[in-house]
Amino acid sequence: MASSGMASQALAAPRRVRAALRPIAQTTLAVTLAWLVATEVFGYTLPFFAPIAAIVTLGATSGAPVRRAVELAGGVALGILVGDLLILSIGTGAVQIAVVVVLALSVATLLGGSVLVVNQAAISAVLVATLIPPTTSLVPHRVFHAVIGGAVAVIVGHVLLRTPPLPSVARAAQPVFDGLAAALRDTSDALAAGDADAAEQALLRARALDPDVRELEQALATARDLAAFTWGRRAIRDRLQVHEEAIRQLDNAVRNTRVLARASIALLSATPPDDAPAGALTAVAEAVEDLAAGVRALGVQLTDDASPAAVREVALHAATHAGSLFPDRWSLSLARVVGQVRATSVDLLRGSGLELWDAQALLEQQDRDRDRES
Repeated sequence: MASSGMASQALAAPRRVRAALRPIAQTTLAVTLAWLVATEVFGYTLPFFAPIAAIVTLGATSGAPVRRAVELAGGVALGILVGDLLILSIGTGAVQIAVVVVLALSVATLLGGSVLVVNQAAISAVLVATLIPPTTSLVPHRVFHAVIGGAVAVIVGHVLLRTPPLPSVARAAQPVFDGLAAALRDTSDALAAGDADAAEQALLRARALDPDVRELEQALATARDLAAFTWGRRAIRDRLQVHEEAIRQLDNAVRNTRVLARASIALLSATPPDDAPAGALTAVAEAVEDLAAGVRALGVQLTDDASPAAVREVALHAATHAGSLFPDRWSLSLARVVGQVRATSVDLLRGSGLELWDAQALLEQQDRDRDRES
């Protein structure tokens, strides 16, 4: 087993390197430019904090909004400023370091900095106080070094080698699509087997999607920020708007899937499978499986810019398949399950690009077609 684990790690290594190529290129370019700008443009001899600020800013904010990168660069500069001013006034030593850290943390906190910014201010102040104490110059040259490094990092990370906004959203969305499809598939299997415990596991799986959904929301916020610094941003924003609407409906589908799983638990707990009308559980299980296929198709539509036809076909089929059971009306629990299947179908239809009324009209037309055939 150890050898197989090592083999899988070896196979994954090239993928990790490929994924890190952009951050590596960003950091290398930012460090080089920061040093060149500080030495060749501004004439500094040893602008130590210019490349340091570039590394810190890019390393902690790669793919993050510009505002966060600017805040972090400001935290570096603030820490250096506090360290320079205090150590120049009171000298070095253990007590002085404590004073520098307290003041840097306090000022950064008062200015509304995040935990990362506050900590970076303290780290920069400690560097000034311990490694390279300031000279007697009253000009805050090292603050300028940090500003140069931070500014270069922002330009490199968000202009020259910016992270494309749409692929980052697609990557963040994939775990949600995969997890939601798996939860629906588990619910379908539970219904087909008449297993309430399995339906409960499906519910737990759907609930576990919350961290992935939050990460996706953060990726969307970041993508909106990155789009403002992207060439052809109008086209990017239009596509991003399509993604936002689809993902908003995906969030609704996640919520409805939880309700669907709870309704399935109630159905299977209250009614023995043998008492159900012939084929009823199988039919509703197949409808839920169609929903899982619809989620996967929606993921393909967004990541590959594919046609929405596949999403609409399986979503409509799921709603119609579940709706065909309604005339039996054999239990309130079954009606709840059917209602959730149809509600989630509407979410998927809207996620494919339809307005609410268009999605409902398609469902009604599908129901009328089914009634005529029966």
